[in-house]
Amino acid sequence: MKQLIINADDFGYCAAINAGIIHAHREGVLTSATLMANMPGTAEAIALAKQHPSLGIGCHLVLTMGRPLDATNTSLQDEKGNFYKLCDYLLMRESYSEEEIYREWCTQIDYLLAEGVKLTHFDSHHHIHFYPENREITTRISKKYDLPARNSYGTEGFSPTSGQAINELLLDMMNTESIRNMTLPYSTLKNECLSELKETFAKGEKAHTLEMMVHPAFVDEYLFTNSSFNIARMREVEILTDPSVRQLIESLNYELVNYQTAKKNLTILH
Repeated sequence: MKQLIINADDFGYCAAINAGIIHAHREGVLTSATLMANMPGTAEAIALAKQHPSLGIGCHLVLTMGRPLDATNTSLQDEKGNFYKLCDYLLMRESYSEEEIYREWCTQIDYLLAEGVKLTHFDSHHHIHFYPENREITTRISKKYDLPARNSYGTEGFSPTSGQAINELLLDMMNTESIRNMTLPYSTLKNECLSELKETFAKGEKAHTLEMMVHPAFVDEYLFTNSSFNIARMREVEILTDPSVRQLIESLNYELVNYQTAKKNLTILH
């Protein structure tokens, strides 16, 4: 039987995202989430993670959102002390200190570990850990903490990793036309959405361990104000908790797992 990891990014971003993730896990097919260590909803997400031990929890490393946990990492900050946003990242990356990136990411992982979060893996906001210029840092972190890192091959035009990984392929489960169409309710578009899901799964049919990236959430003022990707996240909650989606996954001969329960124990690069 093939293995399927369904991982929700952005756990800890805010209360609305936290609520959507927990609902999608308790009532649906979500198996994993990655937690941001520097956001307004971080403390609540840590508490929720402890209350739901069946939800695999990774660290969602941050370099393009919020503020560094270690304020001494000055090369990573704009004039207000915030991380440079993704739109500025490519312009500013050459001025970043490699050691400050490494130190900041270690600080984020150390914070979650110190708070009692049992980490199963790590990935990053905007897939920054998988950018070619950050692969060596990612490898150092994976070895230091003995944690698998998400293999982001399958998104953003990334090339394959040179090493073995728990997930052989990463696909965005929800980034298709009908699923993103919020002008009509899910009940009206359900057949179209299920058809699109089948097409997305078909892209990963050769992978023994496939990871689907999702972003479920309800919406509060913080999410609506601070992220352009907001209302559409509610559709993801509906899909992940729809019994028809679980039936589809079973019909495709997938076992739902997370990074801890997957039948591999490999880091991303060696």
